Amino acid sequence: MSMEKNIIISSLNNLAVVLHDGYLYEFIINDPTYQVGNIYMGSVARVFPTIKAIFVAIQINRKSKNGFIHANDLFALRSKKNSTLSTIVVIKQKLCVQIIKEAFFGKNPRLTVNITIPGRYIIISPSNKAICISRKISDLDEKSYLKSLALLLRPISSGGIFFRKHAGRIDSSIILDEWKTLKLRWNLILKIINQNLEYQSFLVYQDSDILKRVVRDFYHLQIGSIFIDSQQSVKRLKSYLQRWSCLLLNPKLNILIVQKQLLENFKIYSAIAQASSFRVELIPSGYIFIETFEALTIIDVNSGIFDKQKYPLDLILILNCSAAKEIAYQIKTRNIAGVIVIDFIDMISKKDQLELLRYLHKLFKFDKVQTQVVQFSELGLVEITRKRIGKSILELLANSRFNFSKLYFSPSFLTSVDSKILPANQSSYLSARSNLNTVRSYMCTTNYALVLDSTIIQYTKKKYHLNRIIQETKIEIQVFQNISTHR
Repeated sequence: MSMEKNIIISSLNNLAVVLHDGYLYEFIINDPTYQVGNIYMGSVARVFPTIKAIFVAIQINRKSKNGFIHANDLFALRSKKNSTLSTIVVIKQKLCVQIIKEAFFGKNPRLTVNITIPGRYIIISPSNKAICISRKISDLDEKSYLKSLALLLRPISSGGIFFRKHAGRIDSSIILDEWKTLKLRWNLILKIINQNLEYQSFLVYQDSDILKRVVRDFYHLQIGSIFIDSQQSVKRLKSYLQRWSCLLLNPKLNILIVQKQLLENFKIYSAIAQASSFRVELIPSGYIFIETFEALTIIDVNSGIFDKQKYPLDLILILNCSAAKEIAYQIKTRNIAGVIVIDFIDMISKKDQLELLRYLHKLFKFDKVQTQVVQFSELGLVEITRKRIGKSILELLANSRFNFSKLYFSPSFLTSVDSKILPANQSSYLSARSNLNTVRSYMCTTNYALVLDSTIIQYTKKKYHLNRIIQETKIEIQVFQNISTHR
């Protein structure tokens, strides 16, 4: 049975969600401060030859902030191969820079002078002559065709071209039209810079349209439906789909409008609250604790069984595999990066440890972020390293303007729209998880008057205290087929 994939776009809240079988797969929100891809005009603040880096002052929300540029990101300014930093840049020199890595945990954002203008099928880079093709395009004939197309454009492109994964099997006329659009956008950026040379630093270009970003970066042909909450946004959405010929390639795509309580009907707030919780329940038994620091995440797996001598040893591998499945999902959904240390339930058998490692490798095989699973340590811990790309869901929620906890614990959480409009849930595992969240929310809002405020959605120790309160009141969370039997 094929997986049902849908996109939920709330243009009013400036956020979007990608669902696989009704389960949260990707969380997209436009940062109100700044985001990767923004182009600024800044001035060199400091030069550090010892660490081969410079700091450039840029203006973010009318405040000056220093961005970090490594010497490797300054090759566009080099006139000679052996040029030093002191010969490339000087203090207060104006530079056109672009954010390539967002700031996190108090660190400055990383910048580059190698400006890139992204599209759905190609990315142009006016400062270099490179031709790159995505690794996800595996057909050799298609790669040769795209390379030939780039070589034909090179005399008039005056820049590099990178073909994205969506460029495979796309007509050349569509790619040429997008190339012309990106060139016009670059000429507009140059015009804005030339008209504002008297300013020391300012924002040149910002990609702030959530609809454009979703269609360009997250839409693919396997998407069955797009749900949106505004009639006006539908016109813009269709214009982007038509611009990139998405409707032509996928004529069965459904665009549906749910004007009232779009996020509540799809239980998006519940999924976001779960993705930011300190404790996550497992199916059929057990739970995991997730604690994140700056570059280290600790995950502890608990079976939930007090008398461990009464269950067979084979059950340990089953519980650990169930926990590994949930851990892989939580890491991808929360966009956890850095070093991840997992403490699974102790396994004596080396064969079971190898089987668990094979299962972990299989779970992270299709992760779009570079992930490496290390062997079991002498203490029985599994180490995972994951490259940081973008902000985690917790950082996005911390910078957002919305209060998710009030809607998560509100009676409107239990409402739903016509089942004919909403997609059917095709996974028993995900259905059980959804029912588990529904029962937990129902019991918290009806039978027990817990005092909850907006701070519980923050990823802090208060979540641990909240779970202790629930445990002390002896609330038993079970998976029910029909919640109406408990009303």
